[in-house]
Amino acid sequence: MERILYFDCFSGISGDMTLGALIDLGIDPAYVKDELKKLKISGYDIEIKATEQNAIHGTDVSVHLTLDETLSTHHEHEHTHGDNDNHIHSHTHDHSHHSTHACAHEQSHEHSHEQIHSHANARNLYDIIQIIDQSSIKTKAKEQAIAIFTEIAKAEAAVHGKSLKEVHFHEVGATDSIVDIVGTAICMEYLKIDRVCCSVIQDGHGFIECQHGLLPVPVPAVSQMLAGSILSLISGDTQGELVTPTGFGILKASASSCGKMPNMKVEQVGYGFGKKNTGKLNALRVFLGSALDDCTDSASPSERKEDTDSIIVIETSLDDETGECLSYTMNLLFKSGALDVYHTPIIMKKNRPGILLTVLCREEELNKMADILFRETSAIGLRYRRTERLLLSRNTEKIDTDLGSVRIKEVAIDDLKKYKPEFDDCAAIAKKHNLPLREVYRQLDLFLSKHR
Repeated sequence: MERILYFDCFSGISGDMTLGALIDLGIDPAYVKDELKKLKISGYDIEIKATEQNAIHGTDVSVHLTLDETLSTHHEHEHTHGDNDNHIHSHTHDHSHHSTHACAHEQSHEHSHEQIHSHANARNLYDIIQIIDQSSIKTKAKEQAIAIFTEIAKAEAAVHGKSLKEVHFHEVGATDSIVDIVGTAICMEYLKIDRVCCSVIQDGHGFIECQHGLLPVPVPAVSQMLAGSILSLISGDTQGELVTPTGFGILKASASSCGKMPNMKVEQVGYGFGKKNTGKLNALRVFLGSALDDCTDSASPSERKEDTDSIIVIETSLDDETGECLSYTMNLLFKSGALDVYHTPIIMKKNRPGILLTVLCREEELNKMADILFRETSAIGLRYRRTERLLLSRNTEKIDTDLGSVRIKEVAIDDLKKYKPEFDDCAAIAKKHNLPLREVYRQLDLFLSKHR
């Protein structure tokens, strides 16, 4: 049975929130601590405790760093920055070899300390990989941790215009972040996770202050990882950062889908708490369970295959638009990723005839669709809503017929199967053989009835 871990990111995600939520699923904290000792790194204490927030029971993880006396002292300067968990972090560095970092720090604990290191002591991605590889933690946990660090390092390199080798972390590569990331990988391996899914990720808004000044939310490393990913991030009403690079990196390296919870039997629910007071529950919620067959109790998997997903419906009413502009806009919307576009005749105020233009799209495409509608039509306002849709499983295959190759869409409900030839292929065949389109459909129906 496939084991699924679902991340519900209603209040963002950070490294320590993730570790806390996974431990809250029932993992013995002593096991996690013993596994982390295999990394052979020092200079930290990890505190794992059961606690409550907003009357909800969960787990809080704090990594307390201690001064590593083996590091040499160099020219000192301090910087402080806020993160999604509202702490102050003080470092001392060799000023002439300043290392790049994720301005949004990954810990939800609050502490103040000095970490003294030169460029030689700063860790880059390959230093971190070596620490993980040389440990005796389980192979799958090693691979997961390295994948997470690699995603974050690639983002930092892109943001700062450097190669992976040149990126030296005193944030993501710091001991506390290694603990969070490797600890998360250890927990995932312990839980025997086959598939990771997540919700749309809720971030805050505005700016955060870090060493390089005020930076926008989401922070640059998170924005970089968002590019080209399957993940979807939206900004909420909380001032400041809710999504850290470590938290986002965990999902970027692990999640195979982003959106509604998959069809699963939930066995356990865990909460990992953040430290920032957001005015509401600041936690990451995780669901652990087993995949269910795509069926109901009254039908076997082979009889019924259905799925649901969440989409956005955009509408605007127009009484002063030309047919040419509507046609052009419809084609542009489809090319830009709209799931469907259609318009309906309506009677508007003062009995004026008009049309209701409707667009269906994924949530992450809302702004793009809205921009096209505002630019290409006379619309001065849009309505949108989230809705669910029920879909039959579908399959498309290319078949060879006496008339030529045709793509066929197949759907099934119980014992009934439906077939629909692709219109563009049928139109091309009709033109090639100088046949009426209706005759092409008739011959294809006969062919399918004999061969299906």
